[in-house]
Amino acid sequence: MSRQVERTIVSLVFLGIALLVVGIGVGVHAYLQILPVKGWYEQAYSAADAEQMALWLDNLLAEMERLGMTQGHYALIFKNPHNDVSLDYEVFKSLKERCLEVQKYPKGSMDYAESLEDIRRQMDKTDFNPWWWYMCNCFGGIYAWILAFWWWFILVVAGVLYCLYE
Repeated sequence: MSRQVERTIVSLVFLGIALLVVGIGVGVHAYLQILPVKGWYEQAYSAADAEQMALWLDNLLAEMERLGMTQGHYALIFKNPHNDVSLDYEVFKSLKERCLEVQKYPKGSMDYAESLEDIRRQMDKTDFNPWWWYMCNCFGGIYAWILAFWWWFILVVAGVLYCLYE
């Protein structure tokens, strides 16, 4: 193996490891940023009654507004209504209003329980993923994805070069 090929392989390995470290940092940073949003979503989903659910949906909406999660997509390339966060935001606003209506039912009634379960099913139907949204819209878009995930490609190229020239 020539000295130049050795240097190239070592450089690629170091670049791959550096991108791995930076990618982990980017992913953790994004997760920490969206943690309140994710937490309020899970709290609203698991709420025991309509009052709690409405309150926690309100907190979820406030956190989404704070982060700017009222526009954008959970995708870099294939953007469509299914991964549009503005539509999810509108759904959560409607579900909050629905919770306020459900509060009028007697708490022990079948209508009350079925309405809460229906709200949970509607929350399930959203493609709500704050981490993907943050990575696609806040942290550099495609550049964040290159930093976060292309380290493996560089290490594979280094491995192939090593195997070819060994």
